[in-house]
Amino acid sequence: MQVRSRITLFQLFFLSFAYVFSGLFLLSETAVLSLLIPLISVFVCCAIGYLYLRCLPTAFSEKERWISFLSCGRPHAAARAFARIFSLFGAAELILSWIAFVLRIRDFSDFLPISLVAAVSLFLAVFVGAHGLTVVGRLSELLAFLIVPLILWAVLWNFAPLDLRSFGEEPCAWIVVLPSPSFYLLSMTVLQSTAMPNAACKPIRIPIVSFCGAVAAVICAFLFLLYGAGEENVFRLFFGWTATLIRLALLVCVCTERFGEKESLPRREG
Repeated sequence: MQVRSRITLFQLFFLSFAYVFSGLFLLSETAVLSLLIPLISVFVCCAIGYLYLRCLPTAFSEKERWISFLSCGRPHAAARAFARIFSLFGAAELILSWIAFVLRIRDFSDFLPISLVAAVSLFLAVFVGAHGLTVVGRLSELLAFLIVPLILWAVLWNFAPLDLRSFGEEPCAWIVVLPSPSFYLLSMTVLQSTAMPNAACKPIRIPIVSFCGAVAAVICAFLFLLYGAGEENVFRLFFGWTATLIRLALLVCVCTERFGEKESLPRREG
């Protein structure tokens, strides 16, 4: 089976959405100002990523994509070490996110053995992530079918007043967005394909789409707060569980990314 890692801008939007929303969900974030912290992190990552994208060659080897992105199109030993460090951070984030996910499910379904919950959730994340980021991106597109009911709920339902005490700021919200998966997503959109033939010509689209996905995630999280969706709200839980599964699968892709052969060089055009 050939594992693909190429994603479209449409998939990038929903992958960024799932990554940011799942982080807020796992932290059980209820402070309104804290919802803005992930946006700052995404903005910084997108700004740095845009500088990388501007320095990339028009095309390069498929297996050198992650390395070429981190080294601005010139893979070398330092870039490979840098990529491995990012993968290690991604592995740590994967473990912590998985533990938080298991605990969230355990709190809702305390009758299930925690070992069963842990095994099933890890199996699903590894199974989906092992099929490549393209499959994870297609799975993330299903979130559109959850966002539409949420918007209808927001329009047709009565909202609850926000607790003014929830406007505080939580420093732990900074860990919702980390550079490893953010840069990885940006790097997986730069190869020209039939789905995005002009993406390499206009690299500014890539970070903008990623940032818009994060903005949509924060808006959805705010709507859940505004409409009084508590920890036991089934719709909120299903929304959060789906996004978290995508987050774990994305981190699996980051951890298992191949770094290519040392003799492989980027292929330039023109």
